[in-house]
Amino acid sequence: MSGATDAAIGMMDGAYFTSKNEILTFFNNLLNLNLTKIEQTASGAMACQLTEYIFPGSVAMSRVNWAAQSPHEYIGNYKLLQNAFTKNKIQKYVDVDKLIRAKYQDNLEFCQWLKAFFDQTSSMMRGGREGYDPVAVRAKGKGGKTVASNKGGMKKSSASAGGASTRTV
Repeated sequence: MSGATDAAIGMMDGAYFTSKNEILTFFNNLLNLNLTKIEQTASGAMACQLTEYIFPGSVAMSRVNWAAQSPHEYIGNYKLLQNAFTKNKIQKYVDVDKLIRAKYQDNLEFCQWLKAFFDQTSSMMRGGREGYDPVAVRAKGKGGKTVASNKGGMKKSSASAGGASTRTV
């Protein structure tokens, strides 16, 4: 895929008028997460999983750090994301310095872009990703087994079903 799709999403695109609730619902349903705040996406782990969903095999999910708690730990996830973007010729500048600060507006705009990019590229995906288990994919990464799943989502992980402690991204 060329960079034409990602370049077509400018700041005045309708994507940037997508509400916070719509964004959170989208990520929670697609990736079986339990996000309650946009700031919870600052680690970059969710963006890595979404990119892996769109472009299978493009992100080494075993290297994604779901347990990252501080900005310097988030950087590794963004390196994985940028490598996947480069591999798939996605010409999107990711301002990591802003995103790792977990400021609402910066992360909202990036999440809006991610959703718009998904909407544009999903039309090229044949039949979506049948059989995709977001909980199993997440479990490959560091701390991925402890990420809380969306109770109304696709599947529950054995960790959350068994009463083990879970946390949101």
